[in-house]
This record gives sequence, C-alpha cells and structure tokens, in this order.
Amino acid sequence: MKKLAIIGAQRMAKHYAINAREMGVETYCFAWDQGAVAKEFVDHFYPISIFDTDKILAELNNIGVDGIVSTSELTIAIVAELAEKLNLISLDPEVAKVVTDKYRNRCATKDVPGLKHPKFACVKDIDEARMSGVGFPCILKPLSEGGKRGVIVVRSESELPTALEYSARESKRKDVFLQEEFLSGGKEYSVETLSFRGKSYMIQVTEKITSGPPHCVELGHFQPADLPMETKARIEEVLGRALVAAGITNGPCHTEIKIINGEIYLIEFNARPGGDFISYPLTELSTGYPYLKGAIQIAMGDFVPPEKEKLKPDYAGVCFVTKQTPLLIPLFEKCQQYQWCWSKNSVGEMSELQHNNCDGVNHFIWKSSDGFPKELELIRAGAQI
Repeated sequence: MKKLAIIGAQRMAKHYAINAREMGVETYCFAWDQGAVAKEFVDHFYPISIFDTDKILAELNNIGVDGIVSTSELTIAIVAELAEKLNLISLDPEVAKVVTDKYRNRCATKDVPGLKHPKFACVKDIDEARMSGVGFPCILKPLSEGGKRGVIVVRSESELPTALEYSARESKRKDVFLQEEFLSGGKEYSVETLSFRGKSYMIQVTEKITSGPPHCVELGHFQPADLPMETKARIEEVLGRALVAAGITNGPCHTEIKIINGEIYLIEFNARPGGDFISYPLTELSTGYPYLKGAIQIAMGDFVPPEKEKLKPDYAGVCFVTKQTPLLIPLFEKCQQYQWCWSKNSVGEMSELQHNNCDGVNHFIWKSSDGFPKELELIRAGAQI
C-alpha cells in the first residue's frame, strides 16, 4: 500500500485524506492536535508542529512515504523542503519560499504573452502608496494572505490610512503591501490546474460572484464558466506559460483571473487546491474528474493526465447565503426540494463576509446533468445578489 504524508490538518487535509482512502493510499498527517479537523479521517495522526521539520523528517524517513502534500499557503514551503530531502515530487524549494508573494508573482509573469496586469506597486506606507503611480481607485492587499484576507478597495487618497490599517490587521506581515489598480468591468474567474514536471493541465474554469467593493469577497461559484471554448483554450495556453514563469511546475494551482474586453488579467496565483469547495467537490461534480486524486498522483509520481474528451459537461456550484445575498434566502429555505440540490448547510444566523470563509456559513451546493438550473439563473447572469 502506498503512503501519503499530509502536512496540516484543516479542511483541505480532511479532503485529501478522504480521497486518498478511496485510492487505497495510507495517510500520515502532521499538525498540532488542537483544531485538527482531519484527525478523524487520516490513518495515522502525529501531533507535531508543522514547523518542526526535523522531527517530521525523522518520522517520514522511518515511515517511507511515497508522496507529500501541502494543505494551505502556510505549508507550501515546508512541504517543498521535506520533499527535496525525501527525493519526492513537489515545487522547487526556492520557488516555494516565495510563491505566496503576490508582488513577486506579478513581477515573474509580467512579460508572459497574452497575460495582462493592472498597474501595481509594493508599498510600505501612506506616502509610498500616494506616490506609486497606481492611482485611484486602487486595491490594497497583504503580500501573502489568501482568501481575500486584508483586501480592500481604496477610492481616494483620503481613505489610505484606514485601508492600510485594515490590511495590516488581516496580515501576518505588517510592513509591506501590494497596491494594484482597481479593474472595473469584466468578470472574475478561477482556473483549476494540475501541473506535472513542468506541464500544466486545465481541469475547470470557475465563474465567481463577488460582493464588489470594499472587500470583493466571493459569495458564490459555478462551473463551468459561461465562456466560449476559444476563450477557454486561450486561458489554458496563456496560464500554461504563466505557471512555468512563476515556477509552479508540480501540483495543484488555483489561479484567479479577470477577463475584460477579451483580455486575460492576472489577479493572483495560489499554489494549492482552490478553497470554498471549488477543488472538492465542485470540480469533480462538474467534470467527473477527481481533482484531489490527481494532486495525490502527482505527489507520488504516478500522475495520469486526464483525457479532455472524457470530462463530463455537467454543472455544479455553491451559493453562500449571507447578509450580502438576501435574495438567496427564499431559495435557500427550500433548495432541498430540488433535484439539483447536492447538500445544504444551515447554521442559522446570517453573517456578513469580509473574506472567503466557507466554515460556519449558510450555503448550498448544487449539481446538475440536465443543464443550468433555471432557479439559479439569477446567479448565472451575474446579478448583484
């Protein structure tokens, strides 16, 4: 039986463990015991800090694992370091150290043909933000946080002090920020890819519904994105070059883009599976392809690329029912009556999201093989919900 090491024990670790078990792969998870969501789903749990790499490495040498996966931005560099010492497949350790840096990724891909960037600058304080040349409105964000944490739209110079304070509060690093031109118009998408030895494979394109300013939080996702096949082919070609330029040559990547007047703009790379249920279960529900199993295969060196012609043309999505989406409340109350309802999570009180967080939020996941559900056309149209 093959063996997989999982570093971290949150929601994504749980999904990895479930998929590995279905593959007949034995799992070994390393993380603090407190809050270890995956503990009950893995075969073996080691209550060792993810930062204690010497201790983890000693255990892994004794176990003899066949692959190792990261479960969040925090574990990407750790996994790459361990993989190199174990002669396993992962990102290059030097790339892994910087791949969560959004400014670095923009610089690394600014000359990729077909990929556009907004004006951007790395700033340390109000004066640098004023003088950067990015202009207003702009977006401020931490360099390395995920899930829209610390993201805020700044409409004018007078809002800079409050915006910098908010971004710093949501970031582990308080001394530097990414300032970007605010791109108006167009739609946001994410691209779910798997890379193996430098070649990337696009599995799905996800269309997003966002709250817009000030925090641009994601309120819903649906697959596949309503885009022409020619556009999807161009996305795959352009991002294939961009991933190589960024050094993301092995493993999953959740790339956020925006398309404006047919041009592809990079929002950010996330060298991990997409959260908010995108990588699991949505991508598998809409394509029939088990995305996380593909990521596990890559880690173990026995990846078999998906055959595009065998991917299903089904529909799937998730809607988060919050104070920002009041029009969804009546549908949420009765969604289980429809055949397309795959699951419903009711926590009671409606919350207001400031960053992406699928835990503890009212939501429903849907799946259809009979076309896009008419009850959800409101979302497909990109209406303000």
